[in-house]
Amino acid sequence: MQARGTTSANRLVLRTALSELGQLAVWVEDVSRHAGLTADMAFALQLCMEEAVANIVMYGGAPDDSPIVVQIQQTCECVIATIEDGAQPFDPMQVPPRAKPKSLDEARIGALGVHLIRHYTSEMRYERHKHRNRLTLKFSRSKAPTGWI
Repeated sequence: MQARGTTSANRLVLRTALSELGQLAVWVEDVSRHAGLTADMAFALQLCMEEAVANIVMYGGAPDDSPIVVQIQQTCECVIATIEDGAQPFDPMQVPPRAKPKSLDEARIGALGVHLIRHYTSEMRYERHKHRNRLTLKFSRSKAPTGWI
């Protein structure tokens, strides 16, 4: 495994700290630019990666020295982002879909991370492997997100 805070063309290793989100944002922007992603696809990738990593840091309970490894790969049809961490097991696939509020009074503030990731990805997979969480997010080049946020 690479040392923390290191990057390669498609891989970044972060510390489990909110201060790392800035480095993640710059890296995803750079990868998106080099990959020639559309503005919409780059936005979706950026938003989902930041939401997932922020949730790991804030709620995962991993020690500060536990690395978060993010990778981005692309094919002609899609972009695949993988986030691996040593936090407590958490399967976002088990989070129930958020119901659309019927009124402003029913609307909740916050707790939108998993909902946003579902909205902006064409596929989301979770697995627990060797005491680590692995979240795989697929962004189809031909399918734009639809529906309410």
